[in-house]
Amino acid sequence: MDILKHTAAVLCTADDRQAEAIAAALPWLRLIRCPDGESVREACHSQDARLVLIVDEPPRIDGCRLFGELGAQHPGLAGVLLSATADTALLHCALEAGFSGVVELPVKVPQVNRVVHQALERYRLQQENTRLRTLLPLYRMGEQLAATTSEEDILERLLDAVQLQTKASRCSLMLYDQKEQCLRVASVRGQYPAPVQSLRLQPGDQIAGWVFQQGKPVLLNRESQDESIFSPLLRQPETVSSISFPLRICEQNLGVLNISQQETEERFSEADNEMLSILCSQAAVALENQRVRQQLTETIRMQTLFEQYVAPEVAELLMAKNADLMELGEVKPTTVLFADIRNFTRLVQQIDLWSLRSFLNEFFHFFTDEVFRHRGTVDKFMGDAVLAVFGAPIKLDAPCLAAARTAAAIKTRFTELREQWGRRHRAFLGVDLGIAVTKGTVFLGNIGSNRRLDYTVIGNEVNIAQRLAAEASFCRIYITEAVLSEVGDSFEVEELGEIELRGFTHKPRIFSLLNGKERQS
Repeated sequence: MDILKHTAAVLCTADDRQAEAIAAALPWLRLIRCPDGESVREACHSQDARLVLIVDEPPRIDGCRLFGELGAQHPGLAGVLLSATADTALLHCALEAGFSGVVELPVKVPQVNRVVHQALERYRLQQENTRLRTLLPLYRMGEQLAATTSEEDILERLLDAVQLQTKASRCSLMLYDQKEQCLRVASVRGQYPAPVQSLRLQPGDQIAGWVFQQGKPVLLNRESQDESIFSPLLRQPETVSSISFPLRICEQNLGVLNISQQETEERFSEADNEMLSILCSQAAVALENQRVRQQLTETIRMQTLFEQYVAPEVAELLMAKNADLMELGEVKPTTVLFADIRNFTRLVQQIDLWSLRSFLNEFFHFFTDEVFRHRGTVDKFMGDAVLAVFGAPIKLDAPCLAAARTAAAIKTRFTELREQWGRRHRAFLGVDLGIAVTKGTVFLGNIGSNRRLDYTVIGNEVNIAQRLAAEASFCRIYITEAVLSEVGDSFEVEELGEIELRGFTHKPRIFSLLNGKERQS
C-alpha cells in the first residue's frame, strides 16, 4: 500500500462520524473532505483526484446523480458509492452512473479496502488504455515527420498534432537562430498580436528564453501562476493555462514550443506535458535530421564544385579545413605545369566554333585526367592554355617527377588528339603544344571577394612557366634547373642553355625532356 499513500481521493459526506470511520478504514488514502456536491465539484476541478467516495444521503446528497455529473466533466474518474441500503435498485443505479463499486454502511475495513482497490485498478487500466490510444498515433506521427522534406513541413505537422491533442487556442514555435543568436518565431497557430512574428528573445529572457536555456518545461495555470517565479513576466491575464516546452536533442536545444488556452476553462496537465515531450522529441529529431541532410547536400555541392578544378583528394582536404575560405592560402615551394596550344588563333579562323569547342573539351578532359591521376591540382583553364600545380595543397614526395610524368602523358595524348582531328580537317594538323614545368615558392590559395573566389597560384615561377610554354614548340617539354635536380635520373634531358624571356631581366637556364619519355629502369 505504500505506493498508494499519496493517492488523492475526494470524500463527500455531511456526517462527521461517518467521515472519521471511512478515513480510519482507509489510512493509506489522502482524503479530501467535502460536505456537499458543490464543494466536491470544486475539489475535483482543483485537485489531482483519481477517486471520489460518495456517501449516499438523499435528499441532501444524491450519490448517483452527483457522480453522473462529475463523470461528464472528468471522464475516467473512479467512484465508490457508500450507502446504508445497498439493494438491487441502488446497485443498478450506481452501475448506470458509472461507479466502480458499492460499499454497505457501516463500513467494514476488508470490504471497503477491496472495493476501493478495485476502483483504483480500474482507473489505472482506463488511464493506460487512454494513454495507449493517444501514444500510438503520436508514434505514427514520428514516421510522418521522418519522411518530410523541408523544415517548414516539419513545423506545420508538429503544430497540427499539438492542436489536435491539446485543443490549445494558441500555438507558437520558436527556433534558435545561430546567426542572430536569438529565438525567433518560426510558425504560429491561433490569433496572435501582429508583432509576435517579429519577436526576438535572447536565451534566458522571458519564459520561453528560460525554457530554452534550462531545457525544462514550464506549466502555468491561472489559479497557480501567481506562485510561480515567472509571475512578474505574465502579461496576459486572459490566459487560462499555458505550457512552454523545449525542443531538445542530444543535450542541444533547438527551440521552444508555446501553447496557451484562452477560449475555454480547460487546464493543461502533466499528461499534456508528457504528450508534448513525445511530440517535441520527434520534431527535434526530424529537424536535426533535416538540417544534417541539408548540410550534407551543401557539402556534396561544394565538393562537386571544388572537384571541377582540383583533384578529388584536394577537394576533400579543402572541405575538411572548416575555415574561412577567404583566409585559405599559404606560401610554399610548389611545382607548376603550364600547357599552351600553339597556332590556335589561326585555327579559329578556319574551323567552326562548335568543332573548336569539342576539340578543346577533349583536350581539357584528358589534361585533367592526367593531372588528377598524378595527384595534382588543375588551377585554371585560360582559353587555349591550362595551368596545374603539384605538391600543394596535397603534399607529394616528388612533385616535380609527378609533373614531368603528367607532361609526358599529356604530350602523347595531344599527339593522338591532333591526328584524330586532322583526319576530319587538315587545319588541326597545324596546331602545336608547348609545355613547361617550373619549381619555386608561390602563393597558393583563394583570392577574390566573398562573392567570387578563385583558388589559384601567384608567383614568379608561374610567369616563367607561362613564358616557357610559349617558347616551346613541336610538343616539347621545357623544365627549369630546379626541376632538373628531381627528374634528371628519370628522364633523358637536353640542355638548351639560358633563354631570354619577355618581361624578365635574368635568363633562366632551361632543359628539355628528350622525346618526353621516361627512362626504362
